[in-house]
Amino acid sequence: MMETGLFVRKAQQIDIPAILEIEWECFREDSFSKEQFAYLISRSKGTFYVMMEGDRVIAYVSLLFHGGTHYLRIYSIAVHPDFRGKGLGQALMDQTIRTADECKAAKITLEVKVANAAAIALYMKNGFIPAGIKPCYYHDGSDAIYMQRLIP
Repeated sequence: MMETGLFVRKAQQIDIPAILEIEWECFREDSFSKEQFAYLISRSKGTFYVMMEGDRVIAYVSLLFHGGTHYLRIYSIAVHPDFRGKGLGQALMDQTIRTADECKAAKITLEVKVANAAAIALYMKNGFIPAGIKPCYYHDGSDAIYMQRLIP
């Protein structure tokens, strides 16, 4: 259950330093750059949400909509380690599913590191199914599981 006093809003350029901190804490060598986040926040085909506790960014999800295929891709999702286990990942998944409905996506897709059991469990709880393996997908050479959720 998500704590009260937390809320989700669209990301702004001013959020980038906090997003970079979360990105580094969660992904290290696979982290995106400041320039990549600036582009993701401002691009027209993407939607980027942050989870706030007061004025602090504590989690985020970056979504890309591919109009030709009608797929919504979870490009990146992360919760600051100090705030895990509080339902924030689920709240971001709920926001993602609402966004998929709003843009009339046919399915939601993502990649997740094969060793990330907590994330895989969250995705499966939300109706995602494994649809393939992407070998050597990450910087450290580990594989990714390609997952998808069809939208009825």
